[in-house]
This record gives sequence, C-alpha cells and structure tokens, in this order.
Amino acid sequence: MMLGWTFAVGLSLRLSAADEHYPRYGCSKGYEHFPFCNSKLTVEERVEDLIQRLELNEKPLLMVARLAPLGNVSRLGIPQYDWGVNCIHGVQSRCGDGSRCPTSFAAPNLLGAAFNESAWWAMGHVIGVELRSLWKQGKGENHPPTQLPPLGLDCWSPNVNIVRDPRWGRNMETPSEDPFLVGRFGVQVSKGVQQGKDPSRLQAIVTLKHFAANELEGTWPGPGGPAQYPGTGMCPGQKCTRHTIDVNISAYDLASSYLAPFRSSVVDGGALGIMCSYNAINGYPSCANKWLLGKLRKDWGFQGYVSGDSGAVDDIYRSHWFAPSLEQAVVKAVEAGTDVQSAGWTHGQPWATANAEYLKCIPDLVRAGQLSEQAVDEALRHTLSLRFRLGLFDDPDQPYEHFSPEVVRSSSHVAAAIDSTEQGLVLLKNENGTLPLSGRITVIGPHATTRRELLGNYLGQICPGNQKEESFGCVENIYEALSNLSTDVTTAPGLPGIDADLDPKLLAEAVAAATAAQHVVLALGINAGSIEREGSDRHNITLPEGQLRLLDAIARVGRPVTVVLINGGIVAISPVKAKANAVVEAWYPGFFGARAIAGALLGKSNRWGKLPVTIYDETFTDDFDMLSFDMTKAPGRTYRYFTGKPLWPFGFGLSYTTFALSLQGPRSVTILQKGGTTKIPVQVRNTGPMDGDEVVMAYFRPAQGTLPAGSRAAKLRQQLFGFERVAVAHGQDAMLSFEVTAASLQVFTDAGDAVSYAGKYTVLLSTGNVDVAVDVTVVGKGKQPVLLEPWEPHQAIESLVV
Repeated sequence: MMLGWTFAVGLSLRLSAADEHYPRYGCSKGYEHFPFCNSKLTVEERVEDLIQRLELNEKPLLMVARLAPLGNVSRLGIPQYDWGVNCIHGVQSRCGDGSRCPTSFAAPNLLGAAFNESAWWAMGHVIGVELRSLWKQGKGENHPPTQLPPLGLDCWSPNVNIVRDPRWGRNMETPSEDPFLVGRFGVQVSKGVQQGKDPSRLQAIVTLKHFAANELEGTWPGPGGPAQYPGTGMCPGQKCTRHTIDVNISAYDLASSYLAPFRSSVVDGGALGIMCSYNAINGYPSCANKWLLGKLRKDWGFQGYVSGDSGAVDDIYRSHWFAPSLEQAVVKAVEAGTDVQSAGWTHGQPWATANAEYLKCIPDLVRAGQLSEQAVDEALRHTLSLRFRLGLFDDPDQPYEHFSPEVVRSSSHVAAAIDSTEQGLVLLKNENGTLPLSGRITVIGPHATTRRELLGNYLGQICPGNQKEESFGCVENIYEALSNLSTDVTTAPGLPGIDADLDPKLLAEAVAAATAAQHVVLALGINAGSIEREGSDRHNITLPEGQLRLLDAIARVGRPVTVVLINGGIVAISPVKAKANAVVEAWYPGFFGARAIAGALLGKSNRWGKLPVTIYDETFTDDFDMLSFDMTKAPGRTYRYFTGKPLWPFGFGLSYTTFALSLQGPRSVTILQKGGTTKIPVQVRNTGPMDGDEVVMAYFRPAQGTLPAGSRAAKLRQQLFGFERVAVAHGQDAMLSFEVTAASLQVFTDAGDAVSYAGKYTVLLSTGNVDVAVDVTVVGKGKQPVLLEPWEPHQAIESLVV
C-alpha cells in the first residue's frame, strides 16, 4: 500500500493547484467496456461490479473528502471527486467563466425570518443549478489565498441544528430555534438542491449538518474526566469545545428538538447526505455512534452517505478518548457508518490530505482482521451509488451538462436572492410612524459603511477579480444603498470599529451629522469574525460597550433614531428598545442586504418577516448554562418552554400596514385520533394604508390535564405546526387554510416516542400581533397515548416477534 500511496502523492505534487482541467466523468474512452459503465444495468448492479474490481489499497481513496487530485483510480478510469463544497447560502466556489460569481443569498438566520418555504426552495434550486454549472467549468472552492481543486456536487449544507443558545457562534447558519421551522427549511433546501430538470438523475446532493446536537463551539470551562463515564457532560481536559464535549441529552429532547429537523429533512425532503458532528452524545462520539447513525437507515429510511466533519475521526481518539488508538477510532467510525472521512490538511495545501486516517489505516486494519472488508464495501455502496445517480459514469451529454456559465448569478437568480432578503427583515419597533423615512437622513455607526460584515460566513467568491485574496468592493453598503434611493443622505462612522471604544473626534462628527439631519439611521451590531464565528462562542449577548455609548450620545441629540441591527445570534438590546424610535432586525442580510434595508426604511417595500428566535434580555446569561442541553430545565429554552418575559417573542414582527384575522369556520372542532382531520380557514384582511406581506403562524397548546403531569411534554407552552406567508393589497383580503390532524398535535414521551393524546387543545393562529383561537378536541378510543412513531421501532418490532 505504501508504494502505491507514495506514487500517488508524487503525482499530485507535479500538478499545479491552479490546474482546473481534471477529468469529471468516469467511463471515458478506453474504459467503457467495464460492466459498471453499462447504463442499461441498475445502479446497484453497476456499483457492485465496480466495488469487486477495486483493490483493497484503492478503496479508501474513494472514502476521503477533498482528496483531489489524489482521489482517483486511474486504471479503472475513476476520476477524483471532492465531497466537501459548502453551500450554506450560495455555492462556496471561485467565480465562474466571464467573471460570474456564485449568487450569494442572505444568511440563513434571515431566511428563517421570511417564514416562506418557496423562498427556501428557490435558494436550494439556485444552489443546485449554479453548482452544476461551476462544476462543469472546473471551478474550485473559495479558500483564498490557497484554493482547492475543482468542487464536486455534494453540498455540505444546510445546517439544520437548532438555535439552542444565542451565544453559539454559528447561529447565523441556521434559520430558527424551532425544530419544525428548521425541519421545513431542510426539506425545501434539500428538494431544491437535489431535484432538477432531469428526473432520472440527481442534480446535486445536500449534506445536513451537524448530526447531532452540535450547538456549541467553545471554549467553556467544564468538568474533566475520561469519556468512559458517559452521560455527565464531561469535557476531557476541562475545556469544553465542539471537539471535546460529551453532552447529556434525554431521549425526549433528542426526539423533540435535536433530531427532529434531521428527520424531517430526510423523511420528507429526501436528503441524501449527513455530516456527523465532532461532539459526543451520552458517551458516544457522533461519528462512532452506531445507534445514532443506525437510526438514519433503520428508522428513517436514509438512502445516502454519511461524512464525518473535518477531523472528527481523529477526535474519536484524541479528544474523546473513546478509542485506545487512532487505528481503533477508524474501526469504530467505519463500522458505525461514517462512509466518508474529512481529514485535516497541511497549512497552505488543503487538498493534500495525505495523513487522512482512512488512507493510512484501512488497508492494514482489514489485513489484520480488525476491520471487515464488508464494512468498507458497504461504505463504498453508499458513496458510489450517489455518484452513479448523479450521472457521473454516464454519457456527459445529459441535461445537467447544459447549464451554461451565464446561469451563474443570472438575473432570475439575483431576483430570487433579493426577493428572499426583503422578506426576512423584521420590524421590531416603529414608534409614532417613525418609518418610512423621508427628508434629510444621516447613517451613523460601525455598520454604516461595512461590506464584508453584511454577508455572514461560508462565502463563495463575492467580487470578480484577484482570486488570491478576498475582495468585497462590489458589495453595496447601507449608506450607499440609501444614497442611491434618496437624495439627501450623509454618513459618519461614530466609532473606529464594531467592538471599539468611543473616539472623541469621531463622536463629535457623528453628533454634528445627527444634529443636521431630520432622521438618524444608527447601524449597530456584531460581526461574523471577531465576535461570533465557527470555533468560538460569545460569552455575553450584549452590544459592545462603545456602541451603547454611541447610542446614548445620538439619542440625546433629539432626532428620531432608527436602529438597524446586523447580527447572527440575537443581541440583548434593552437600551436600544428604550431609546430608539424604530428598530429593524436585519440579521446578516447578504450581498443584496443593504438594498433591501434601504428599500424597507424608505417605504419602497413592505414585506417584513417575523422573529424565528426569541430575543432575550441581558439576564439570559445568568439564567442559562451553556453546557446544559436540557430544553425544559427552568426557565426553559426557546419559546416552547421559556417561562420568562422576552424583549421580543418568537413570531413577533410589525408592518407599515395593519392586518385583521377572521375565522371562517367554527371556534370549536372535534377530530378523531385515528384518521381524523379538519381544516381551519382564516381570512387575512389588509386594513391599513399600504400593500404588504403578512405571515400567519399556527401553534397548538395542550390544555391542562391533557398531558401527563410531571412529564417533560407537560412543560411545553406551545408548538408551531404550520405557517403561511401571503401578500395582500390595501383593502383586500386573502384566504388561508390550516389542516389539523392528531399528528399535527403530536408530542413526545419521556422515552422519546412520538404520540397523540386524546384531550383538549387550543390551536392558535397568530400574526405575532393578532391572534384567533380554535378549541380542538381529539377523540380517541382505547389505551392512551396512541403511538405515532416509536423511538426504537426496530426494537419494538423485534419484541413483537418474540
């Protein structure tokens, strides 16, 4: 093995990193005689033929992500393949031919606020189409100054972890704290990415991450201890990071919160990729957890591949002490179902993953009888079947080959990104009609002229030009966007930087600008770099002190002040709520964010969204332990369990117009527990002065006594089960209908079973400002509760057989 491997490395070093002319398809001329190249055979038959032709030394070459240009088997005509391109809110690649850079949407935290499944599907569709085009062009991932070789057709996205805690450094990547909303996001992005105009093939493949409960980055002090004492939340080395933490999570919380979005994305969205996470759960590292990865296939019918997060296999041994050696960590990962490994890489050469553990260990482990070759072949079945379903061993003249370079950042794709961005801004306060703006405006604050900071993380190349360094000069900032839409706009920074202290000279200039204006737009917030980011959590959720002092100084001028917030995780902003006349939550609004913000502030659009997260006050960090993953522990996490008073609740959001809700059916209905269904029709009427969008959310609340006292589910305050977004013209109305079944009102037992309880519920239809309620009685016969989905269905079936 070592001789062959040395030759492969030597070959790679003779290839330039800038060479983008790698073969993309297998079964090219000279190799078409192999049976696996016969498209008349089934995918299963072709995969089996290919696997039986692979030598043991060659097999791990096809099980490592980002191995290009090493991951090829030339004697069989199998080209390299990169499993690891990210597509969190756009393809993370270099610009395509003709300097057409990939379309960059707003960060997912804004997209969640849109409450619009069609917008989420549209983003997935744009990503899938552009990925195919950029793949055809041979473009690589965007990692300046070092670039990766050509990307593959697997997106390492979407992120469907829930927003468990606002301090988590990656809250910008995921749409909500609510598992139902996150699940619907995963469903639609999966469909948009994977399903295209050729129904016989996959357009591309999603990879849901991070499976599971990866809602902490680090570093947090915690109890240390060996991992052989599971279920205690211990962190070896007494430093809790995403690599070391072993979280203690109940079956109830796993089923109802942490795994629920993954299940929806797989079962309802057909997602074909999963990334297992760095952390351990109840004593077992995710990428070595046979139960967790087995649940995918046994219980949810998962038909795709599992990739480890980058370095996660090494963590099994070095961070969790779960295996006595690196070799045994590889055994545990492969046998658990981690089909693809993403290894670390040498600085400056991220594709030369020559020290990947799978490459180094698998052949020798198989020869020594410590790892079965059947387990390796099973991993290959999962991965190779997807490459065949993508059409990568067929005639290149297929529909997906006909996406031209011009499709990348095309006018329709730009329109989709602008459309979704406009829908995700949230109007939190608008005192006495402060907005829309008119007259002389000044834009002040650390985000008045920022560009990069509007975009979030995981970015493809944004601006065409030099590919060795990032450039953001083509990104419109908030001041420029307002200036382009209004005639009298000035700006002053007010602060030297986002987390800087006040500078007397800059403060004086800002006060003078505010005094001369009729309205102040104060652009405040944090950033996806120095304050929140992958690998680092926040330890407070307040605005930097300098920004609060700037707010005080500008508020004293006496002009109407609108605060625009730029952030991923929520910011506790009691002073802003008290002192600003209007507040807009803009999240990380993306490439077209400044334009959307300016249009909304000036009243050129009225398409506001709703909060997909709870905005807590400054006492949050006193009340919640970052290391606790218990959703129900007092005072309860997220709107579903939180018993305190938030600054703004989940689902809240204002508009420039007003809406009325009117039930079009009875206020009390009865449904049968088995097979029963009813529809609740509601009229949405625009009673205000402007056309506008409205979101109607459907929640249920179990009545007291319906759920067993003392159960975890009894702490559930309310649960979202549906939502619709609708545009309604001034003076007009629209009809919506929400279907309700016993399954819509499902809860979970402490053992993790999804169940229905007969009894009384309230279904609440809400705009976040106006509510209408329907009393629902679920009538059931026999033993309660009725089991909808057992936590361990394969075990339940086996027990019935016995």
